[in-house]
Amino acid sequence: MAYPFPRLQNDGIFKLVKTPGFSGSISVESISSMKRLREVCSGAILDEELYSFLCRPEAREQLRAAIIGFYFAPEIRTAVLECGYVNVKAYKYSQELLAVRENIKPYIPEDEESIRNEKIRDQGFRKAIVMLYEHRCALCGIRMLTPKGHTVVEAAHVKPWCDSHDDRPTNGMSLCRLCHWSFDEGLMSVGKDYEVLVSKRVTTEKNCPGHILTLSDRTIFRPEKAAYWPAQENLQWHREKILL
Repeated sequence: MAYPFPRLQNDGIFKLVKTPGFSGSISVESISSMKRLREVCSGAILDEELYSFLCRPEAREQLRAAIIGFYFAPEIRTAVLECGYVNVKAYKYSQELLAVRENIKPYIPEDEESIRNEKIRDQGFRKAIVMLYEHRCALCGIRMLTPKGHTVVEAAHVKPWCDSHDDRPTNGMSLCRLCHWSFDEGLMSVGKDYEVLVSKRVTTEKNCPGHILTLSDRTIFRPEKAAYWPAQENLQWHREKILL
């Protein structure tokens, strides 16, 4: 984004908006990183005619097809279209998950065994969970983002999808890679009062668990709205079936 974004203003697609407090001029040639782009630009204002055009779903698809057909080689057009399709569907699925309440059935895409729908389901679940926890690990609290938007956390099911077919936020938590592995292996869990549980097994086999032991009995990090907190029935299943 750091490279094409500033240059699109030359085509009249939009006008760049300077970041508040930035008084210098925006030099396209000097913007070579996302960090620099954020320092000088807070966003852009779309051309009014283009904005009206993009407000129509069918128009967006026409534009998407035209851009892909013009700028991409024939042998990769299908892959690019597929990627775009999955991204859009995954976003819509994440919004449906965020609208789910406890008293309705879990949302399961049609033809759930297909590779495409598996990608949509997986990406949609991840988008919803990571956003709810604001990129923070529920167990240890770590939050790290790169300038490119890569996050240290993953979306974890409390009760595995293969057993529950449940992607609702109440069956998920945002966990860093170490806590995710420890949770899945039964070395960590969550108690009845939403406290971190650490298995005594972490100190066996000459392990050096480091900071994991310090997390014991600490309250986990949870979404702002209680409706999205991990359901105790799912946590109880994990404590009984997985925790060592």
